[in-house]
Amino acid sequence: MTEPAARARDVLARMPKTELHLHLEGTVTPETLWDLADRAGVPLPAESPEALRATYVFDSFAAFLELWLAMHACFVDAASYERMVDDFIADCRRQNLRYAEVHFTPYNHEHLGKFGGRAAVEVVAERLQRAEQAGGPVVRMIFDIPSEFLPASGEYTASLVEQLANPTLVAIGMGGPEIDHPRSRAAPFFERARRAGYPVVSHAGETGPAEHVRQAVVELKVRRVQHGVHAVDDPTVLALLADYGIPCDVALTSNLLLTTFRDLATHPIRQLLAAGVPVTLSTDDPAFFNTDLTREYELAHTVVGLSLEELWDINLNGLRYGLADVALRRQLMQEFIAEGESLGLGAGSGVACGS
Repeated sequence: MTEPAARARDVLARMPKTELHLHLEGTVTPETLWDLADRAGVPLPAESPEALRATYVFDSFAAFLELWLAMHACFVDAASYERMVDDFIADCRRQNLRYAEVHFTPYNHEHLGKFGGRAAVEVVAERLQRAEQAGGPVVRMIFDIPSEFLPASGEYTASLVEQLANPTLVAIGMGGPEIDHPRSRAAPFFERARRAGYPVVSHAGETGPAEHVRQAVVELKVRRVQHGVHAVDDPTVLALLADYGIPCDVALTSNLLLTTFRDLATHPIRQLLAAGVPVTLSTDDPAFFNTDLTREYELAHTVVGLSLEELWDINLNGLRYGLADVALRRQLMQEFIAEGESLGLGAGSGVACGS
């Protein structure tokens, strides 16, 4: 490894990081899932943890979704959720991931699990708060509406949001498949979430068309789009994102495995940036895709060709466009800038945190 390459890898490993597109359930490793399934008496499509890991190879979104939904039956008690959160927190500390917004899907835990959605939220939130009080990271939740179960999933999630006052909850989102599931179907439930005081985000333009990105921006009134990569297929949608200043929370390895973009050297992240669309970098479901955030930054540098300064600015977008309260994000921004300077990284431009 040359000296510049070694320095880049060291800087990317050590820099304080943000992540805005991460599914908490997607951090469950095959080894942990095996243990949870054994405790719960749930059969898995493998004979050992090693064989289960071998199934974490997906050639389509449908194959990924099948295992994703089956996983929820393995969460049977508070200890299951505590382990998931504790493992995630340990991994955050390993990578110096200091601010994260994790997607969590209460509806799935209510209807596919054995513990209940509301009870799961309480356990997860308590564990996240405990970790923050013990020195971090700062983690906030986004409740996802699974598109494949609309309208029932929207009604359940909107009602839950209207009943709760959970300090870790910062937004409502929507995940799940896009084909045959227009983003506009969630509009009435997103409107209820906004009336309850929460901003909204949505997956769009991942496995679906640019039109879904337009629906997310215009009809759902989102603050951010998860993925959004197919926006590059329609110049008017690309311009819409830029004009509204709507960030796309991009996940390179996830796109490589699940979308039509199978070559990172030509990944549309550069087209998004060139069009003036803000971008953040995330893992989506790191355990399922055998990646972590440091690796995603390394890929963005070595394969996509983004410079360290470009990546540092993208990293700071996690604080600029995050949805926790402004004072908290400003405090973190100041800490990040100071640590970035010690690593030889500039503050970047436009470091203000919006409301």
